[in-house]
Amino acid sequence: MSQMLIQKNEGVSRNARWSWAARCVNDSEYNVEKSPLSKPEPGDLGLFRVKTIGYHKQLITKDDKKLRLYENDLFVGVFGNRYATDGFEGRVGTLEKLSMLTGAGMVGTVKYRHKSIKKSTKLSFVGLLKDENGNTVNLKKLNFHKSIPKQAPKNLILVVGSGMNSGKTTSASKLINGLSKEGKKIAACKLTGSVSNRDKNELSAASADYIIDFSDYGFPSTYLCEKKELVELFQTMLSDIEKTSPDVIVMEIADGVLQRETKMILMDKKIRNLVKGVVLTAESAPSALFSSQQLLDWNHNVIAVSGAITSSPLSSKEFIQNSEIKLVSSADSGSDLSNCVINFLKK
Repeated sequence: MSQMLIQKNEGVSRNARWSWAARCVNDSEYNVEKSPLSKPEPGDLGLFRVKTIGYHKQLITKDDKKLRLYENDLFVGVFGNRYATDGFEGRVGTLEKLSMLTGAGMVGTVKYRHKSIKKSTKLSFVGLLKDENGNTVNLKKLNFHKSIPKQAPKNLILVVGSGMNSGKTTSASKLINGLSKEGKKIAACKLTGSVSNRDKNELSAASADYIIDFSDYGFPSTYLCEKKELVELFQTMLSDIEKTSPDVIVMEIADGVLQRETKMILMDKKIRNLVKGVVLTAESAPSALFSSQQLLDWNHNVIAVSGAITSSPLSSKEFIQNSEIKLVSSADSGSDLSNCVINFLKK
């Protein structure tokens, strides 16, 4: 077993960068196992070397800085699975053919990529991080401590999309900001997705009072998680949010209604019974019509449709002519969307 020593302190900063995905580990010294006996698991921390620069040209560091990548750079990242219809599908597998899956430092093997984007940034494996007891450092094992809320949440609003890039995060942020301006105490969270600093930064900019996402619990992503684990994560988030006593909880669900984990969450009866209502974002009238009908079939209260569709007058017109669900813009201040939700909560 070949090992080297890596320190998360001033010494290592000269040799390896710590990615944003690895921000949750404590300052310590770690051994790096160059030839592990077993395959990595989602959440395992590793040391990687940049071979060739591709789609990801920058790394988001643990202190939320965006730094340019160069060939032969070393960084500490996390193994994880990614699902992005407009980007990469990547999975944790062997230690060969590794790539950056997100700029925040998630690493895996690319299975598919969208034809419009460049090939991935290629990496070589240096080693798995081991603690002083010789255990592999796994973020999920370190940070996911399951708990259950004492009571049902107050005013839980889901923001769900018809698909990727439909305007979910923008709509969630505008909704949060509008509710905050009305004097509401807001807890904001993202339940599913792939680790990214952008989501938490957007929610913070929107003036949410309490902000968490799945990566705070050590999940590099939620792709390929079992339903039981997703429900446990959902319950644990609500348990932590409960301590802050918010007026409204705005929870974003990644990707689209047909994505595996999103569909499991939305169809789960226990989760559905805790949800007050859903804001759906969509990029077109057909996607909005299909997705809203799916939500209605799963017995969700669809408050409104918003997102990218509202940037197109013609798409908006098509939807309005074919649905009784409100179409509400999230553009500008987002006050139309927040007012719509406030009126819904008063019913």
